[in-house]
Amino acid sequence: MTNRTVHSFRTANGSDVIERRSSIRGTMHGEPPRTQLTALVIGTYREMPGLALDLRQAARLFGLRDVTCRIILEDLVREGRLRRRQDGRYAHI
Repeated sequence: MTNRTVHSFRTANGSDVIERRSSIRGTMHGEPPRTQLTALVIGTYREMPGLALDLRQAARLFGLRDVTCRIILEDLVREGRLRRRQDGRYAHI
């Protein structure tokens, strides 16, 4: 198992929040399973017509590591559910 540094921050009301992107998948604070991530991403694009995000914007919006976000987005492009525009942004079909 790889050692990872887990980052956290304190909210205005004093509670600690763990940064999920730095956690290991499958742990209490890790990223959700792929099916949940896919549903989250495609649902967000459906709810926001005209949404077009580059990789960094999408990773930030969905709270994912860049590499995880790229995999999800490219899978959705291959499945024909999203498209990648000439400017590199991902958009709903």
